Amino acid sequence: MSKEKNGAELTLIIAMIAHEFRLPIETISKSAELVNRANATNTLEKDKLFEIMDGVINSCHRMNHLISQIMDIAKAENSSHKIVVQKYSVIAFMESLKEYISLYEEKSNIKFDFIIKVKDPYMICDFRKFDKVLLNLISNAVKYSKSTNRKVTITVSDNPDYLTFSVKDNGIGIDYVYLDKIFEKFYRIENFNTRQTEGCGLGLSIVKAFTELLGGEVTVKSKLGKGSEFIVKIPRTQNNQNPSMVLESPHIYSLYKTVVDEAFSDV
Repeated sequence: MSKEKNGAELTLIIAMIAHEFRLPIETISKSAELVNRANATNTLEKDKLFEIMDGVINSCHRMNHLISQIMDIAKAENSSHKIVVQKYSVIAFMESLKEYISLYEEKSNIKFDFIIKVKDPYMICDFRKFDKVLLNLISNAVKYSKSTNRKVTITVSDNPDYLTFSVKDNGIGIDYVYLDKIFEKFYRIENFNTRQTEGCGLGLSIVKAFTELLGGEVTVKSKLGKGSEFIVKIPRTQNNQNPSMVLESPHIYSLYKTVVDEAFSDV
C-alpha cells in the first residue's frame, strides 16, 4: 500500500473520529450556554433543566463509548488485554442483560426477544469482555433496524464444548459485497458526511477482537433488505486461553446501567 493511500486513510479516520466527538461537544457547549443565559434572567424552568441535562448526560455517554472503543481496539492490537474468567450461569447473565436493555424497548420502539436453549448453563469466561460483544451486536442491530416492526432476537444454545449466541434483526441488511469488510476497524459502508447513523466503525471490530480473544469465532448471515444475523461461538471454558486471573468460586456478575447507556448512546 502506498504512502499516499495510507495518508489518505489516516486522514479519513481522523476526520471520522473528530466528527463523532464534535457533535456531543457542541451539545454540551450549547446546553451550558443556554443554562447560563436562563439562569442570569431567572427564566430556567425545572422541566427544561432536566431535558437539557439529559442531553448533556447522553452526550457524555456517547463520548465515553467512543473512547472505550478506541482503547479496546488499541489494547487488542498490542495484546495488552487481560483475561479474568469466572464460572457463572449464562442464564443469569442473559437475564441481567435482558433486564437492562428492556429499558430501551420503548425508547427505540423495538422488541427484544430472548430465546435461551441450554442444557448446561455454566460457562467459564471473561464475562466483562463478552458483554461488550453482545452489547455491540445488539446496539448495532437496533441502529440498522427498519422504522417499523422493529425486532431483535437474541438466541443462546449450547453443546458440551461451545455456547452459541445469535443476534438477529429484521432490518436493512448488508449487501454481500461488504460482508468481508464489516469487521475491519473504522470501516463504514456509509460515507460519514452522508450517513444516517452514528459511530465510526469500531463496534464490529471489537466484537471480532474480543470473540477471538476468548477463543471463539463470529460469523454473519445477511441479505439486503431482509436483515442480518450475527453468530458468536464461545468455548465453554477459557482456561486454555491462559487467563491472567481465574475466579474459582462463582462470582455474581451484573451489568452496570452506565455501560448499557454508553453502548446505546448512538442508537
